[in-house]
Parts: sequence; C-alpha cells; structure tokens
Amino acid sequence: VDDCVSVNLQQEYNNASDYPVEVGYCLTLPRNTVVSGFVATSEGRRIKAIVKEKEEAEKQYEDAIASGNTAYLVERTLKEDQNEFNINIGNFEPHKTIIVEISFLCPISNESRGKRSYRFPLELLPKEGTISYTCEVFSSSTVTRIEATAGTTVEGHQVIWKGNASALLSDLSVSILTEEKEHHAIVETDIDDPRLQSVMITHYPCAPETEEDLIAQPQLEYVFVVDRSGSMEGKSIEYTKKALNILIHALPPESKFNIVGFGSSVDNLFPSSVTYTEENLNKAKQHITSISANLGGTDLLKPLRGIFSTPMDPAYPRLIFVLTDGEVEDRNGTIAEVKRSIEDNGRLYALGIGRDVDKKLVQGICDAGRGNYEFVQSADDIEKVVISLFERSQVAQFHSLCVGWPTSTDVTQSPSVIPRIENNSRHVIYAVLENSPPIGETLNITGIGPSGPVVWDIKVTHHKGNTIKRFVALSRIRDLQEGKKSGNTGAKSEIIQLGIKYQLATKHTSFIAIDELNNPVTGTLKLVKYKHKPPPPQVDLSYGLRCCCTSCCRATYFGSDDGSDDVIQQKQPQHRQQQQPSCCRAAYFSASDDGSDDDIQQQQQQQQQQQQRPGVSVGYEYIVSKQQFTGGWDLNSASQLSNMTPQQVNQNKPQHISEDTWTTAFVIALLDHFFTSTKSIWGVVTKKAKTFMIRELTKGGLDTRSASTEADNIIKLATDFIVLCIH
Repeated sequence: VDDCVSVNLQQEYNNASDYPVEVGYCLTLPRNTVVSGFVATSEGRRIKAIVKEKEEAEKQYEDAIASGNTAYLVERTLKEDQNEFNINIGNFEPHKTIIVEISFLCPISNESRGKRSYRFPLELLPKEGTISYTCEVFSSSTVTRIEATAGTTVEGHQVIWKGNASALLSDLSVSILTEEKEHHAIVETDIDDPRLQSVMITHYPCAPETEEDLIAQPQLEYVFVVDRSGSMEGKSIEYTKKALNILIHALPPESKFNIVGFGSSVDNLFPSSVTYTEENLNKAKQHITSISANLGGTDLLKPLRGIFSTPMDPAYPRLIFVLTDGEVEDRNGTIAEVKRSIEDNGRLYALGIGRDVDKKLVQGICDAGRGNYEFVQSADDIEKVVISLFERSQVAQFHSLCVGWPTSTDVTQSPSVIPRIENNSRHVIYAVLENSPPIGETLNITGIGPSGPVVWDIKVTHHKGNTIKRFVALSRIRDLQEGKKSGNTGAKSEIIQLGIKYQLATKHTSFIAIDELNNPVTGTLKLVKYKHKPPPPQVDLSYGLRCCCTSCCRATYFGSDDGSDDVIQQKQPQHRQQQQPSCCRAAYFSASDDGSDDDIQQQQQQQQQQQQRPGVSVGYEYIVSKQQFTGGWDLNSASQLSNMTPQQVNQNKPQHISEDTWTTAFVIALLDHFFTSTKSIWGVVTKKAKTFMIRELTKGGLDTRSASTEADNIIKLATDFIVLCIH
C-alpha cells in the first residue's frame, strides 16, 4: 500500500535421506526489513508460526524436537551490522517435502516524485529451476505506467514473470510512474477492531525559491571530516582532495568552516570552525595540497565525538561532511554515536570514496544524521557527484512540524517528533489511533518554513487492512533498537511487547511453529547447515507493492558416509556475479586535467598579438579555484578562463556597474554558452556568482528583486557579446 512493501517468498525443500535431519539456514535481507510471517506446509498440513519472546520460542523449539515433533524457528541474529535471520527446521522427516512461505515488510527509501522502483534481490532466487514472480501494485495516486524487467507481463496493476532462473541476469525490478499528488494520506481501519485506525501520511513540503532567499542565504557551519588513514593511499586520497577543493569553494560567504583529518589520530586545520573569508579560504587550499594518507588506522569515532562535544552556535546550524573509504574500526559504534549526538538542526552527509567503500557505514551514518550520501568510484564522477551532494545540503528546511490529530485520541506516532525536513523532499509519518472518532476526508500538518508558518491540508483515502499498523510498530522498534528515543530503560520490554502484538521478528522476539505428528520422529537427528548463504542484497525499496515469488527449487539432503556434518545441496540462493553497468564517462570540460597556471600562460604566449575568440580550455576544478570566496571572478581570472585579453573582456562593460560584477557575469555567460549540457554540474557555482552580483547591485540602491532582474540583463549582455566575438 503506497509507501509499504510486503513480500512473500515461497521455497520448497526435500529431505531425500533415510533419516530425520535438523535444517538450519541464514536469510540475509535488506536493511530496515523485518520478517513478518512464516508458514510451513507439509503433506497438506499448513502450520502457521506465531511470535513469542526469544527465550521462550527457543525452549518450545527444543522441547518439540525432544518430543519427536517437527518444529520451526525463525530468529534474528545478534549481528548488528547484518540484517540476518536464522531459519531452523527440526525433525525434518526422511523422504518428505516441506514448503515454507516467508513474509517480510520494508518501508520505502526516499525517492523522487512520481516514480517508485522495487527490486527483488537476485540473491534470494534459485540459480536454476522455474520461477513464478507476481507483483501487485496498490497506489492512492493514479498509476500512469508500469515498467518491469524484460520478459515480464503487465496485466492492469499486476506484474508477472515466469521462466527459468538461469535466464535472469539481474534483480527482478518493477518501476511505477504515477500522477503524484502534493500530499496524501491513507487511513486503514483495522479488520478485526474497527476502533483502531492506522495512518500513513506521505508529505512533500515545498517552498519556491525567491530572489530574497537567494541573497539571504542561511548562516551555516561546515565541518569536513576527511579520512587520512593508510587505506586511502593512492587514488582515494587524490579523489578526496579534488572533492574538498570543490566543496570549500562552493560555501556561502556567511559561513564558518573547518577541515578535520582523521586516522589513528586527529588533525584539525583550525582549532575550531572559522569565518569563511578569502584569507581562510587560501589557508584551506594550501592545507588540502599537503593532505596525504598518513594518519594510520581509521577511527572515525574520535573526530565525531570531538565535533559533537563542541557546542554548536545556534546561529550556525552544523553540517558535517564525511569523506571516507568507509573501512572504519567500529562501524556500529560510529552509527550509534551519530544517531545519539546529532543536533536537532544539524545534519551529516557522506561521500564514499573508491570501489571498495563500506556502503553500510556510509548509508548508516547518513540515515542517523538525517543527511544524504553519494559515492565516487572514478575521476570522471567527482564534479557531478560532489556538486549533487552539496546542492542537496543547501535546500531550505521546514521545522516544528505537527499533525493535527483528532482531540482526546490515544496516538502512537512514528517518528514521535518529526525532524527537520528538506524543502521539496518526501517524508512519511505513521500513526496508530486507538478509540478515536473516524478520521474525516482531510488531515492537516502545520510547521514553519523558510518564509514563516505554513499549513498543509492532506487529502485522505480510506480502506480496511492490517498492514500499516505493523509499519508503525516496525519504525518504533527500530528507534528503540538504535537507542535514540528511550535509551536502554524499558527498551527491551517495549520491543518484546510490540513484536508479539504485531507479529514481527526482532532481536528479542522469534517466530515458533510446531507440527504435532501422529507418529513422532525417532532416531538420531543430524544437523544440516547450508554451505553457502546469500550475500547481503542491495535493494531499492519501493511503494505500493505486494510481491509473491514462488521458486520451484528443491533443497535436497543427500546422506554421506564420512560422518562429517552434512550439507543441504540446493538449487537455491547462491551468489551470482552480476554484470555491472559501465561508468558513464563524460568530458565535462575540454582541457588538461590539472588546469595549471603554467598551461594557461603557455597558451596565452602562443597566441599573443592575435585576436582571440572566447572559449574555455580548462578543467572544472580550475574554474572553481579562481572563484573568490564572495562568489565572483576578477578580471585576470576571466581573461585566463576565456583565452581573451583583459581589454577584450572589458570591451563591452556597462559604465554603471563594477568591474567584478561584469567579469562575474562574463564567466557565467561563458559557462552557460559553452557547457549547457553540464549545467547540473556548474549550476551551484553560477548560483553563488549571481548572488554576488545581486549583492553588488543592491549597493547601488536597487531592491533585491530589481537587482536580480538587472543581474539577468547583464548576463544576457555578456552572452550576446561572447556570441558576437565568436562570429
């Protein structure tokens, strides 16, 4: 239903031996996914598991085996960095077949409007045999198109794939395109208890940027936490230095910043964050030149604790950017520290460097820090990826958000306190209302945006079901397990209560089912474990999907005579190497990669005394390096960037504006004219430059709106001048 994914996976196993066995295997699911149901079918008997406290479930399982009955146990492992579930079948009778159906739930990750994509991991499918895959789509928005893996059949809102597993080379994927509403809510009336209402609100706060917003940019503190451990040696540290150079030049003038290097020790550029000035920018550039992978191990906890221990200036909300290959000494402790210590109006972003980056760390610290992440795997990725990440950190935020629930209602909401939300981003609010009057046709959310108080009216769709309430419980359990809201006090007790009430497998609750046989099993029970378990799948979660995958694979036990632990041999989850898409390589700027001053001077010497046509023959990093901290470019920089003499650059400058205003407009026009196709890369640079122009023009008495219009006119004049010179 909308932002929820419910998946049913059916597998068939056969014990071909002459004696009973106990089967154990491990199912690794995507993070934030939980087992929500388990059913076994044997000789027409359907045995449904129920959730009990973990210790009690384990005892019942052992007692059932001792009594000769078949028992089933599904429990989450204690590995914090893996979302693993152990599934055990005790007293698996000889020459018998068992079909197990495992259900799991997962919430959607943030996606753009109007499109959702779901991928069923290839690692959970058999390598051989027949597969039957069905995906049903439910959406409160009108579905305009459904796209799916080649070979699938789309019938209405149902996607079907049937065929041999060997024909699959990638995940089974489904993409749904919808006529996205601004906001929407689904109210699910409980099938068993009409007084219970579960709500899922999908909210898209949006505020258009104005000229006033452009000039009145927020004051922020930027802390760049740079991995300088030995593992960063080589290309990784060079990629990091390029990324840092781009980031420090993109900062707004009213900022504070610092660069913190870490390894076994910590190396700060400044004792604490300093004001962003031309002098401090130059110090940072010199520091970046000297950076190397010379600080030993990879202790990210130490610098983060140092940052969090320094009180944040309320006037400068703190943004932390971590640049790392992710091979840290304590992944789980690092993620927990971020979640525990991040300020209410602070955020953490991360740039994963290299092909062997620890993606779980990068994703984990950004989830905990309410930020975003990107990955750099080649030199061609850097400009586009870094600018994309920085732009996402600059969007305006909404805060003090509150849902107007009916009065005198017992509400369990997740998140209990809605965090700050980025402008034009999507977030989901879950809630369970008990003993509440029926919710009407609308709900409202109030909050404070960039321009002041705002109210959203959310249209409501009603239906009956039992799915959304389990997502409320899942979200609350995740908060308790991560220790964000209630710490350790009472957390275990509440997790057990939620797991049992909503039938979810957690670190403290497990599924147990017992098949009481007419003829109890006797004889020695052999333990059978799978030799291979599926690697952690990387899966994009989607919404409005209910998937059922029936894999007609057989896990068959063959006895051995050597007395060793036997292994189920199965045509079932095995890791399969997938063909990776080649990286998109694009030459964003035609030039030498280093863009050094010597190269520029040599080009100018070769072309002395000749009338030059404007053009750009340097790399993006060089263009950024010539931009002043205020956002403008001076005459010498404009001359070098355009291959024109200073006199030629100034030839068409209006008399009433300053030289820096004109040269800045000139460089903007150069970029706009010669590199239109890569505007997504350099757009943040020209945005900062235009802000500089507006500020300069307001000094002459223009208001902000008039100054913005005048800046556009000057850029148009510079563009016309460049076109005239070319022709």
